[in-house]
Amino acid sequence: MDEPISGSNANDRLRYWVWLALVFSAGSAKVRTYLMNYGNDPQAVYEALTEGSVPGLSPNNVRAIRMHTLAEAENIIYYCKKNRIALLPFDDEQQYPPMLREIANPPILLTAQGNPDLLYEPLCVSIVGTRVPSDYTLAVEDQMVNGLCRSGFVIVSGFAKGVDSAAHTAALRYGGRTIAVLGCGVNVNYPRENAKLREEMLSSGRGLFISEYLPGVQPIPANFPRRNRILSGLSRATAVMEAAERSGSLITAECASKQGRFLFCVPPADLFDRRYSGLVTLMRDGAIPLMSYQDILMVYYTHCPQNISVLGDGMRDSERLVFRLDEEPDALPESDAPEQPAEKPVLPAYVQDEQEQPAQEQTSELPMPETEEGRRIVRFLREQGETYADDIAAALDMDLSELLSELTVLELDGFVQTLFGKRYRAAEAEMA
Repeated sequence: MDEPISGSNANDRLRYWVWLALVFSAGSAKVRTYLMNYGNDPQAVYEALTEGSVPGLSPNNVRAIRMHTLAEAENIIYYCKKNRIALLPFDDEQQYPPMLREIANPPILLTAQGNPDLLYEPLCVSIVGTRVPSDYTLAVEDQMVNGLCRSGFVIVSGFAKGVDSAAHTAALRYGGRTIAVLGCGVNVNYPRENAKLREEMLSSGRGLFISEYLPGVQPIPANFPRRNRILSGLSRATAVMEAAERSGSLITAECASKQGRFLFCVPPADLFDRRYSGLVTLMRDGAIPLMSYQDILMVYYTHCPQNISVLGDGMRDSERLVFRLDEEPDALPESDAPEQPAEKPVLPAYVQDEQEQPAQEQTSELPMPETEEGRRIVRFLREQGETYADDIAAALDMDLSELLSELTVLELDGFVQTLFGKRYRAAEAEMA
């Protein structure tokens, strides 16, 4: 038997976790059963297996038990320490990611390289999709990641080509943070074309690579379906950007559903395009259509508001009322309210009739649209500032489709500017 390089203490539980990871394949249900039978004590499981007191072992399991030693496990621990790879066993209350504890078959051991603090962030969202995304998908994904990063979310994805790589790249570009869940060892450079992205994630301090595979394990095809339960398990919500009928992303979507997590999918650009057929199936089965990053925000606001520290970006006035962001004293009952002399109500400028506008505005240096509806909209935006389209429609008592048509014309004429998230403002707002 080889002697361990690192003189580990015999009572060090970590080497038993590593040994179990060597003996049993990733995602093994057997090892989970043994751990439950022995009080989640890896040393007790090791002793029972090596003493031959565990019945029902397969020939492959028996060979693996004889082949792998504690010395080999300690050498792996030494290698990981030397190369700054963290080992996170299931029984580590401080380091093991809490979200993964909730899934049916959590990994018994994780390896991590990068910023481990990202594993304990409550605001994570998993983004998955095809390796060959359409331009439509990439454009939608970019906007989604932008909004989520500005709202404090950590982007979780699988580091594959296509949608995964685009998610990690966009997260870094927009100043966000990102986690890559691998189907190989964290020290394996795969895929090779992502080498620069890997370096940027690690050097920036805003990225993390995790895997349940030990260092050096190569990315064989069977590894990826197993890792998908981790990909969905790290987040409260999973978003599928694009998926064909047999896409591997559908496995992640299924994992998210079984784990009781929220499942979103981007509506397809073309219902008859086979590239989006998997999305059609997901929506038919109850996935939430993802129209804006705010759809994900609202799920988190509704189900875990304690995890939201700042609600500012992208919130509508109606949502602020729901979450009581703008607290005001309750109004006095009518009987207690002081009597006020009757006065003619002063209407805001955007609802006054054109003929009743003050002469000062008629001669204002700021230009106005030619149509009456256009003038009402521009006056409203100049007075109110940045506003959502549906709030403009409600204030002006306009049909939303009619309003959007007017806004398009006003933008072309230079009176209105469109902002991210279907917000609008008067073009002169920046100069005011």
